[in-house]
Amino acid sequence: MLHIEDLATAPEGFLRDETEGADYYEAFRTARLDDFSFGYFAVYRDGALVTVAPYFVMDFRLNTLLPNGWLKAGLSWIRFKLACVGHPSVDLGRIHGEVSQETLAAITTALAKKGSLLAYKGFGEHLPLQGFVAAKGLPVPVLSIGPDYYEALKSDRRNLLKRKLKKAAALRYEECAGLPDHLIARVYALYLNTWQKAELKFEKLTPEYFANTRHLSHYLLFFLDDELIGFTQLLGKGRYLVNRYIGLDYDKSRDYGLYFAMFIRAVEFGIREGFEQIELGATSYEFKRVLGARQVPTWNHYRHNNALVNWLLGKLRGVLEPSESELR
Repeated sequence: MLHIEDLATAPEGFLRDETEGADYYEAFRTARLDDFSFGYFAVYRDGALVTVAPYFVMDFRLNTLLPNGWLKAGLSWIRFKLACVGHPSVDLGRIHGEVSQETLAAITTALAKKGSLLAYKGFGEHLPLQGFVAAKGLPVPVLSIGPDYYEALKSDRRNLLKRKLKKAAALRYEECAGLPDHLIARVYALYLNTWQKAELKFEKLTPEYFANTRHLSHYLLFFLDDELIGFTQLLGKGRYLVNRYIGLDYDKSRDYGLYFAMFIRAVEFGIREGFEQIELGATSYEFKRVLGARQVPTWNHYRHNNALVNWLLGKLRGVLEPSESELR
């Protein structure tokens, strides 16, 4: 017999072995993102905790995944209250413990009380769900790294990366465990530059996010003279490193090829610190393929509480999947 509880905070042991585990989820939850509410479904069988599923609730526009254009504008009026298992910023969906048809059915029943459109974000294609439409999500580039990373690259790629780094050599580069108070405002301003430039906009962070997560993070910082013009936030645990967020002053960084140098420096950091894999973020796929990243496919699963609308979702599956421009 299953029993489910709706918790405001993560239970002890939640995703304890994951790079983006309980500490990250809680830091994100308390960062005052006004468009989201968060919680955890804890599933018990005969009094024993067997599954914990993180969820969030938000207003979701049907055109969110479409490229800019007439179709995106034409569908802007269609929105749903979305209740989603997963996390707004974590690309790979994770449920702690047993993932079975029985536990997911219990979670879905509880999820349906939170919104009209239900979703499981960033999971595999064959999640054991009933009545959901499976739509392709953004693939996640994951790069295997080690001491022989550069030696294993083809010479033309290795030379390309050297040229990219040489172009950025005039910038001052620093690595920082955490983030000093005096840099939070500047880091946030640089983040907003990348957020505004992005074709796909989902979450919009707050300065509190960078304050809350700094104790979990390493920062790669790039200065033009004494001005910070770029940063990379890295989260690492065990042998897995995540390139979580970046920010740039595009006008000042363009002449130095900083965007590309940031990823190369992240790879170098990962190699030096003994990580075996680095997750590079679901954007700019072409350059990440040059680095040697493989694409880990993800799927988002949707179900509407109204049977007719759910049938339409199946017919409009393409609207829910990333566009060709987003996969470049």
